[in-house]
Amino acid sequence: MSSRVRVSRALCALAILAASATRAWADGRELELTIKGGDTLIGLADRYLARPAEWPKVQRLNKVPDPKRLVPGSTLRIPVDLLREESVQAEVLAVTGTASKGDGARLAAGERLSPGTVIRTGQDGFVTVRAPDGALIALQPGSEARLTGIGRYVNTDIFTTVVRMISGRVEAAVDRLRGPSRFEVQTDLAVAGVRGTRFRVAASTGARPRAQSEVLEGAVEFAGKAPGAKVAIAAGFGSVTDDAGIPRAPAELLQAPALSAADALQERLVTRFRFPAVTGAGNYRAQVARDRDFRTGIAEGVFTTPEIKFADLADGDYYLRARAVDALGLEGRDAVFAFRLKARPEAPLATAPAANGKLRATAAEFTWAAQPEANAYRIQVAEDESFARIVHDEAVSGEAFTSKQMPFGEYFWRVRSIKGAGATADAGPWGDVRKFVLRPPPKTPEPPEEGASGLTFSWAAEPGQTFLFQVARDALFANMVIERNLNDPRITVPRPQPGSYFLRVRAVDADGFVGPFTTPQRFSVINRVRDNGGANLVTGDGQPVLFQ
Repeated sequence: MSSRVRVSRALCALAILAASATRAWADGRELELTIKGGDTLIGLADRYLARPAEWPKVQRLNKVPDPKRLVPGSTLRIPVDLLREESVQAEVLAVTGTASKGDGARLAAGERLSPGTVIRTGQDGFVTVRAPDGALIALQPGSEARLTGIGRYVNTDIFTTVVRMISGRVEAAVDRLRGPSRFEVQTDLAVAGVRGTRFRVAASTGARPRAQSEVLEGAVEFAGKAPGAKVAIAAGFGSVTDDAGIPRAPAELLQAPALSAADALQERLVTRFRFPAVTGAGNYRAQVARDRDFRTGIAEGVFTTPEIKFADLADGDYYLRARAVDALGLEGRDAVFAFRLKARPEAPLATAPAANGKLRATAAEFTWAAQPEANAYRIQVAEDESFARIVHDEAVSGEAFTSKQMPFGEYFWRVRSIKGAGATADAGPWGDVRKFVLRPPPKTPEPPEEGASGLTFSWAAEPGQTFLFQVARDALFANMVIERNLNDPRITVPRPQPGSYFLRVRAVDADGFVGPFTTPQRFSVINRVRDNGGANLVTGDGQPVLFQ
């Protein structure tokens, strides 16, 4: 038998009723049946009514003269509160994090839930349940709810779903209710009965219990316990009960955060989303899910500044849902943002050259820490920060790379890890870009000039440099003879004892950069014969005259 449903009097798309009036919802609503040949009133009563003996009520309502002779094609109206209801089960669509039933058993996707089942989610838990009428019930982290009623009127497509929120938050999407089907989310302060809408309900307990509702689509009446204490809430508005349990006047929900398309690719273990502050926001709530409908929530956080951060997500594709929260605690419109996380294998930690470092050399040596997942690395050196002018792009098996000779100037470098090899090689994200400056290496000091007052050493220098000057008897400079800090690139020292010596100089630039020592240079001091004026005597061919 075909059937169609109508509501005999105007009903709000979402009606919120007092908790004590759990049967009042059915008043005035009816199932309309199209009569087929052979139907009788008593037969239909057996098929549809909770108490078939109440068929005379249907006869009087429809003014049927003969209960055994119904006119095919005519319409028979049956009050919903006379219909027979049977229990059905809801289905768990998705579970992430910690979630259990009232008896402590863990909740699993695909599980069927009977009326009376209690669902609890931990602070990391998300549970999405599909009611028999297709409505979605998404319990948020830190929530507890009871499936008070899950039923269907026999031989009809009319359903009943009642969710009792004990504490926490629930989000509902009810798009396919037929006729006078019933969907309610109850709290201690109100009962939300919906038709074709998307909304949120939150309940808190304690010394100052409160309830609140935010409407994303459709409309609601938000009613407190006191008779007549209700307000109408349109889409884009919300209301919260005051200290007396009376709903406040609806307030417009805050605008959705403006997330940046530049954040669509995340390449670090901690994902970061920055956006302009939303006017009127006290803080922000954000969630991460695998699907755009947020049936499979992964993580949730509340942030006091307009920067959202999540850690420990696996590489993959995700959706971020962010909303601003106002001073009343009402949560605003959602910004839904698709992003990809590709943070692994992690980039190695660069060690040298340091950020904004300076090298005094004709080529650069690069080093980084070993990354456990990496089989190899790739290094790039460029003349610009955007790496449009690359001068080196090399695959490296170890943790070091020495460049070829490069012109002096500013450069940028970065390195990435590569996991695996060949067709299965997986290149991770580039590490942080580091800038360095390549400057000419220090000039080797000239050979000492020997005069009457001693040995004079000098070398080329840049303005503002200071120096560390060393002379030692060995190339390792363990047996030091002279060590001086100088402000000028020149020094005269007393003539040391005859023998072999080693010399080196290290410059410190005006900006504090400490350069390398020059290559140790060997020189000798010999026993020269001098005249009465202290000048060195030489032979006819210019060689020094030495003591024998």
